[in-house]
Amino acid sequence: MVCWGDILTEQNPKHPSYVIVTANQTNVYINTLEFDISSMQYSLKQGNCQLPNTGLNRTYTFSQANGDTLLLGTTGGEICIFSIYSRIYRATMPLSSNGLLAMAQVDDFIYVGGGDGKVKKLSIGGGKWVMTHEAQLDSKVVSINSSADKKELIVGTTGGKLYRMLTTDLSFMLHTDAHTGSINDLNFGKRSDQFLSIDDNGAVKMWDLSEYKSIFTGIVNKNSKGSACCIAADDGSIVTGWRDGFVRCFDNTGKILWEIAGAHRGSVTSVYCDANYVLTGGEDGAVRVWARTNKKLLIQFNGKSFIVTA
Repeated sequence: MVCWGDILTEQNPKHPSYVIVTANQTNVYINTLEFDISSMQYSLKQGNCQLPNTGLNRTYTFSQANGDTLLLGTTGGEICIFSIYSRIYRATMPLSSNGLLAMAQVDDFIYVGGGDGKVKKLSIGGGKWVMTHEAQLDSKVVSINSSADKKELIVGTTGGKLYRMLTTDLSFMLHTDAHTGSINDLNFGKRSDQFLSIDDNGAVKMWDLSEYKSIFTGIVNKNSKGSACCIAADDGSIVTGWRDGFVRCFDNTGKILWEIAGAHRGSVTSVYCDANYVLTGGEDGAVRVWARTNKKLLIQFNGKSFIVTA
């Protein structure tokens, strides 16, 4: 973990010193880059930070230096507080149950994001830490940054989402959505301004090209990897093929309407759907036709041992 601190100009305004903090699992170092007049170059001077007698064994996830205060987040869900100029440990504040992964500071408030998907706002003025607001997002919060006017935060999550969040009360709106795994198939329906995509992490998304935004997301268990998708020709429902051999259909809210288990041995690599039939092609080289109403197999075509790709 590396973090830049203040620029010190008191001793040598022409060649100021720079504070740089480094930390590993067992030690925190308050270092300075100082200009050596004899060699006419900067050199790094290392300084150990005084820790509790029992030690402080932590895995740090982020660092924030502001004046004399150094804040280090940990995988245990704590913020460890240090004095930079005194080089001493001060306190530990437990804030999350699943690790702290990101932080931003705006005036006397800090905003922290955890592995539980929560963003918390804490007032740290006057030496007292008080949580004032909390917001729950879709997945682990891995990045938080404040706007130049300090009115908004941009928050990123492992679910591939970016949120705009007000610093006053943590009210938020989705700004951008994205896939987090390899995209394995794309499909246009009857509309030229919308298309469907499916990825390796089990997410199906409908995109609106007029706004360049995702307007639908369907998610299956993370162990399921998507391989094929189509928009049904009759009602626009979303029919998908998966590497576990399943065919799954979603409605426009992301709910699974129906599924065909074991449609193919191996991946379902191609799929088509209309009012009467569901056609699937598989890794096993077979093409199968299913009744749309009761999902029963009507007929199959077995070709050579080649994967059906379209």
